[in-house]
Amino acid sequence: MNRMVKLVVAGLGALTLAACATTDNVDLYNQAKGTAPAGSAFNVGLYNGYIQLATEEENPYGDYVIDPRDRDYFAQKAIDAASGKTVMPTNVAGQLPPEGCGDDQTKPPCLKVPDSRPIPGDAMADVTDGRSRLMAAFDAGARDKAPEAAARAQTQFDCWLEQLEENYQPQDIARCRQGFMDALAEVEKALAPPPPPPQAEQPTRPEPFLVFFDFDKSDITPDSARIISEAAQRAKETGAVAIQVIGHTDRAGSVSYNQKLSMRRANAVKAELAKNGIDASTITVEGRGESDPLVPTADGVREPQNRRAEGIWIYR
Repeated sequence: MNRMVKLVVAGLGALTLAACATTDNVDLYNQAKGTAPAGSAFNVGLYNGYIQLATEEENPYGDYVIDPRDRDYFAQKAIDAASGKTVMPTNVAGQLPPEGCGDDQTKPPCLKVPDSRPIPGDAMADVTDGRSRLMAAFDAGARDKAPEAAARAQTQFDCWLEQLEENYQPQDIARCRQGFMDALAEVEKALAPPPPPPQAEQPTRPEPFLVFFDFDKSDITPDSARIISEAAQRAKETGAVAIQVIGHTDRAGSVSYNQKLSMRRANAVKAELAKNGIDASTITVEGRGESDPLVPTADGVREPQNRRAEGIWIYR
């Protein structure tokens, strides 16, 4: 719509675009306005958008010369959309000639309703990228998933190309382009896959716990009872399915005696875990006697840190 340029009185002579031969088919515009849109939300959106564009070209406010060619182009698209036809966005014909379009039968976009439009060369990359994104969105189901925004993107794209072809009003070119970009961003956001659901934070799995025993004893001391109680709670919080308890001794005494003592220590820890709510059937015990000292020593040495039981959580 040549808002500023078309302020010129038609009788002053033909402007470049006004020179285009065209038929003023106002009946087509009136037919479009009187059509009741039906069908999908996308097609209804297209109808409303194209009627708006056609009305702008009809110049209801009388502030510029009517553009019958583009009025009829948009009116026909509105009719087609209202009837449920597949209406595609305008194609890019190529670079607009420096001298513009004329009436010498050599520039078809100026002589008939354009299925494609030439545009200024400096806008070519922007336009072709925009149309590619729009068509990719349609291929991804935008007409069904975001019908109103998709229809607005298409009609604003056509508005943008029409303004670029006229190439007179930078403010209108910018307005249509921004309308297209805003609608396209809305469409692409609607098509984006939803973010994955937040993962529940997994409790940190605890290190094995240790409890210590007095020399030649398997009694649970108060300190050991506290450690075992905390261990039982951690097992419940972290989802441990079982606990393995391994008893140990220092290297004082015979091997056979220490083996039995290590088993008594492991069983004492198991009983204390059961007292703290751990199912005894999920607790396994093992005695390693003096064979696996925490602190290596010579045989016969009483080392307090070797008189211990070790609890290991088991997960699946």
